[in-house]
Amino acid sequence: MSSPVLGLPCLDLIHPVHDDVVLRTVVGVDDLITGPDVVSRTPGRLICRIDGTLQDLYDLRLFNSLAVLVPSVSSVLRSAATGVISALRSDAPLRFRIAPGVLDSSRLHVALDELGWVEDGSDWSVNFVDGVDGWEAEIGPFHWSRRFGKLERLPWSTKPVVAEVLVRLAKVQAGDRVLDPFCGSGTLLAAAGSGGQPVIGSDIDPRAVAMARSNLVKVAAQLTVASAEQLEHSDGSIDRVIANLPFGKLVGSHTGNTRLYPAALREVARVLQPSGRAALLTDDKRLFEAAVAGTKSLKIVRRRMLTYSGVTPTAYVLTRTRSRR
Repeated sequence: MSSPVLGLPCLDLIHPVHDDVVLRTVVGVDDLITGPDVVSRTPGRLICRIDGTLQDLYDLRLFNSLAVLVPSVSSVLRSAATGVISALRSDAPLRFRIAPGVLDSSRLHVALDELGWVEDGSDWSVNFVDGVDGWEAEIGPFHWSRRFGKLERLPWSTKPVVAEVLVRLAKVQAGDRVLDPFCGSGTLLAAAGSGGQPVIGSDIDPRAVAMARSNLVKVAAQLTVASAEQLEHSDGSIDRVIANLPFGKLVGSHTGNTRLYPAALREVARVLQPSGRAALLTDDKRLFEAAVAGTKSLKIVRRRMLTYSGVTPTAYVLTRTRSRR
């Protein structure tokens, strides 16, 4: 069967498989990935042994892609028989791509032709690339662009996996009022609201808010055009705040942040309820930490540096400080 939405091969998530796979993720996230039988971890890359169904792994939204380790033709055939590739379901022959420069690609072509697969570089379900120890077969339905769905994006939009990390660090729970006061195109709110959680977002850019409305049609979202320096929410009314702050690189400026960060943090402190929690991402770190230090009733309780797309921002977890009697 094919995906009714994408028209692409889909996965039988309850089909038992036996395989070794590599998960690629944002550097700084790999230690958060638990559940699979992890054989080895290196920054941004985990090798896992799968012995069972794929449902839990598919639901784990902390990696960008999954590839089967297939160092030989026999391992390709084995995965097609009992491994992850065997869980692919389609009404038509599976489509594959072999990346340019893959070693010994002619031998791989012969094996795939014998399986009856069709080469299609633009609409593949399995993409063969060179890995550390031979071929790796990237599985299309596990790619982030297909798992997370297509979103309209701005150049500075948060990457979906980074959004999932912030939601996890914020410890969003059922019933929480979740606010993103820098919502942009809504990637963070899509992650926070993916389980039916109502979310609230605002941004000073009307174009970004319009884009967020388009991206969040399946999410219970309340969106407004507003400045993060003057939020419309009442004191102590928000349980969780998540945001990707302007770094001053693709959007905003360091000079602007010297005013924006202290003002926005004062508003976060005001609207956050006493047991609330905020997960905020920025690469303007020194300024941010100074702004938190100058904000009454907020403190940093955790830092996590991420690396992706040539930047190394830090995700900060903030909570309210307790008032002294």
